[in-house]
Amino acid sequence: MNNFDFDKSRNFLEYMIDKNPENKDLIQAYVKLLEKKTEFDIAYFKGDAEVRKDWEKNQTERIKADTEVTKKSIEKGAPVLRSY
Repeated sequence: MNNFDFDKSRNFLEYMIDKNPENKDLIQAYVKLLEKKTEFDIAYFKGDAEVRKDWEKNQTERIKADTEVTKKSIEKGAPVLRSY
């Protein structure tokens, strides 16, 4: 759930709860909204962590490959090409 939709729903429920504080269904809906938003955010950030982890792994592999090329170039007396 994006923040805009969450805020709209949250604001609506808070307004309705202010007008009808005895309505337990509104309070339950508000709690459920907060729970679902929390679940969504946790899943989103876990996914983001996986993307970062994959990116870091790819960077490590690229650096290892570049290092191996540099090593081979030095061993053969060839000029070292820098990719950065």
